[in-house]
Amino acid sequence: MTLSNESEPVSPNITSIWTNTDSPPPPPSAYVDYTPRHVPLDTSPPASPFSQHTNEISSLPQKRARYYQQLAQHSAGHDKKSNYMDSPIVRRTLGVNTFVASMDVDNMSRSNLEKQKQYRKKQWETHDFDVGKHLGSGKFGNVYMAREKWSRKVVALKILTKKELLDANVAKFLKREVEIHAHLRHPHILRMYGYFQDNKHIYLVLDCASHGSLYQQLEQHGRFTEPLASEFIYQMTDAVSYLHNLGVIHRDIKPENILVDKNDRLKLSDFGWAVHDRRPRRKTFCGTLDYLPPEMIENRTHNAKVDVWALGVLAYELLVGHPPFEHAEYVDTYHHIVKVEYTFPDHVGDLARDFVSLALQYDIMKRGYISDLVRHIWLGQRRRPSSSSA
Repeated sequence: MTLSNESEPVSPNITSIWTNTDSPPPPPSAYVDYTPRHVPLDTSPPASPFSQHTNEISSLPQKRARYYQQLAQHSAGHDKKSNYMDSPIVRRTLGVNTFVASMDVDNMSRSNLEKQKQYRKKQWETHDFDVGKHLGSGKFGNVYMAREKWSRKVVALKILTKKELLDANVAKFLKREVEIHAHLRHPHILRMYGYFQDNKHIYLVLDCASHGSLYQQLEQHGRFTEPLASEFIYQMTDAVSYLHNLGVIHRDIKPENILVDKNDRLKLSDFGWAVHDRRPRRKTFCGTLDYLPPEMIENRTHNAKVDVWALGVLAYELLVGHPPFEHAEYVDTYHHIVKVEYTFPDHVGDLARDFVSLALQYDIMKRGYISDLVRHIWLGQRRRPSSSSA
């Protein structure tokens, strides 16, 4: 069954993209992540300069990751068991330890706790951390496991390059990210402990979610059972409800930005596109291609319901294994989003379909609020996560 909102007219401007050959598609935005998530990169020549631009944007993190991996292989020597750094920035700037042992902070000795109480440092510096293995790469930097030397607490250190932030004109978003994220306290939101900087880099000190991202688990399992998907979505709706009550919109909810801690609890992370606005009428075209709502693509103002839309896409992806509007070409993805054209596989139950349909409404007035999602009967089927999959 194909779901669409036929009673809602689609903007003439957006319709002309696919009906009038003289009108080019909307150009890719530097604020949107176009990196292919499940669809393999097309190695054939691009059909238009627009798709060429998209591939260039998408390939930046991949090129960086490949370079770091190659450098690590050359530096590792013959000791295959060692856990080597794979970032020249971290090696050169920090002079770091190549391995970080797992520490049980909750059971630290009394002497270490007293030593920590006596230590009062106004601002961290790079030499305050032993930095270890690479945990992941983003568009503007990389994340590493690290251990703060005085508390011996294991954290995640997100290292961003100032030049890349300035060149992309997103420095203002990072400032806002720190201001928002550092004040959040919720069991399903990754904790930010603070930040510091030097001449070339900015360092964010975050809680370490040792089990990786929800995206990695989804790739491993293919898709999740309905009860497990329901539990995951419940945790995220609870986190987003907390944000919306504070007047915060996340604007980039996706499996890659949801981390899993050692107790298999989800932690919403990456507040790079978050905004604090009690009466939001935003127009920044930002986020991730597969999760963009229609109002962003059509350059209309948007509000907190962009997160509701994203939770609908997330629920679908966890249940099916890929997002509902995913296509190889970004223009095709745009088209299916604004038309709200997607289908459910037979294995998706009626309650799950109803939850997704409530969130994926073209008309913002018909789209549910976050409170509607929290109370939805489908979330009553949830169970605690385990290693099982569909």
